[in-house]
Amino acid sequence: MTTGGRYRMVGMAVGVGTAFALTRTYLFDLAPIALVLATLLGSLASEAVTPRPGRGRGTASLVPRRVRDYAPRREVAVVALLGVGIMLFAGFPTPERPDHEVKYFGTAAPVSLTSTLITLGVTAALTVVIVWLIVRAPQAGADEADTAADNTWRHAAVRRTVYTCTTVFAIVFTTLAFWYADRQWDWRAGGSPAWGLALSLLAGLGLMIFGGYAGALVAARQPLPEGTSTGTASHIGADGVAG
Repeated sequence: MTTGGRYRMVGMAVGVGTAFALTRTYLFDLAPIALVLATLLGSLASEAVTPRPGRGRGTASLVPRRVRDYAPRREVAVVALLGVGIMLFAGFPTPERPDHEVKYFGTAAPVSLTSTLITLGVTAALTVVIVWLIVRAPQAGADEADTAADNTWRHAAVRRTVYTCTTVFAIVFTTLAFWYADRQWDWRAGGSPAWGLALSLLAGLGLMIFGGYAGALVAARQPLPEGTSTGTASHIGADGVAG
């Protein structure tokens, strides 16, 4: 496992663990925010130590670079499907809060997925912006070797960014599916075991998606072409965007 992979693993582990703990308290609405923040910090730390082509003087590419040529289409489709699934969950009455607020205070605030939807919307928007900045960043070097190394890094960076977004959507989808399934399994309270089984299967599918992409993020290596100098990844600012 690379050093960057360890940072990503720690970020996701802290995010998932903290989010789960928050759902058991009256800070239920902060769970998705904690998940995304921890995952984002882990990703930023990972990118900071991930080798990339040495940045000489940036040059404009003669061939226009388009986001659709770099963004992995399958993963974009997976994120879209997960987002639709989460929106469908939000359209149904939510189960009781999975915390102890009623036990401690005798009452509980109404359950809402508003903070979850807003957080995921911001996550998707940030992903689009980051991918656009990576694709449109100035090209490093001018000869063929440098161009090839720069393009390899660019593809890998975009893929890692989209994979991170996919893992966030997948774990949220999985959590919601298990939460709704738990409510449906309680047939004495008016639930439907058939729906409980179907939702449990959906939750299992979401967990497989999360595990697959999280594992790819943690274990993946992106070697640069031989003979290419590397340096510490630098931040992409607005002034470094190629026209």
